[in-house]
Amino acid sequence: MNQLINRKKLKRHLMKKSLIVICIFLIISCNYRTPSRIRFSKICDIKIPKDIKVIRDEYQDMWQDFAIIYEIKLSPKNCNELTRSIRESKYYNSETFVYDNIHKDMYIEVNGMRAVWARTQTGYVFLNDWNRDVYSVEIDTINLIAKFNESHD
Repeated sequence: MNQLINRKKLKRHLMKKSLIVICIFLIISCNYRTPSRIRFSKICDIKIPKDIKVIRDEYQDMWQDFAIIYEIKLSPKNCNELTRSIRESKYYNSETFVYDNIHKDMYIEVNGMRAVWARTQTGYVFLNDWNRDVYSVEIDTINLIAKFNESHD
């Protein structure tokens, strides 16, 4: 009788341990990161089309720091949609054309966040001024490539 009770306890104990190991594995292997398309759409106040070709979507973890690199290939239709969205963004500065670097007087401040979308010779560029979180975007309307970068330092 005691052996039967001990076997049941042992079986229950092993099942609990197995369940704990499985739960830990699932928690570690889950990716809680917001998808890059949604993340950059929200941060840059634009609408990235859904039917694009993703060239690169990479998350680089460096302890408490990280970087996200997101590159997409656009069709001419997608490029038109994206550039229209940029011109409608709250951060778009229609009076700015960037030849080399974005300067502090080009930024637009909205709810305490400073950023700018500006025209360039090859398309558009985005940059923010938000302390430790840096977002930069280059939209190449000639080669139909968009490069999004986020880094946290």
